[in-house]
Amino acid sequence: VTSIGDYTFYNCDSLKSVTIGNGVTTIGDAAFRDCTSRTSITIPDSVTTIGYAAFAYCTSLADVAIPDSVTTIGAGVFRGCSGLTRITIPDSVTTIGSDAFEGCSGLTSITIPDSVTTIGNYAFYECEKLTTVDLPSGLLSLGEGAFKSCLALEHIELPQSLTQLGDMALANCPLLGEV
Repeated sequence: VTSIGDYTFYNCDSLKSVTIGNGVTTIGDAAFRDCTSRTSITIPDSVTTIGYAAFAYCTSLADVAIPDSVTTIGAGVFRGCSGLTRITIPDSVTTIGSDAFEGCSGLTSITIPDSVTTIGNYAFYECEKLTTVDLPSGLLSLGEGAFKSCLALEHIELPQSLTQLGDMALANCPLLGEV
């Protein structure tokens, strides 16, 4: 098996565990979407592509390690993963797509590696427990609403490299002091 197709395990709400083999290079769109019983996932180093909303709404998912082989965290990949408290983003990632972590209300902190140059629209929208964000020094683009409604966000420093700051990127962050 070299790929897990689109919607393969979609809405398998009793699915607790799946071992993704080392030969798999692609995880398709919504492949594990709405697998609400899954608590963790190990993505092997062979995976280079994770499709749209691949793990969206896996509400019990608490911990994810993304391998160095992945360069893009695509649109909506972890959207609505409200149980996600921690994620490791490797130095290989250059782009965090739109809505990638939208609604991950359990996420408390995240370190974005220096390799990331683009954070898409609403990437961390409504990450309500996120308190601190370390943005990479080479970040060029921060999308519209990227950190909107991060109600606990107390600190974020915009790098000098930033050339595009989207509308409402930091809107409705009541605890955020001066940026």
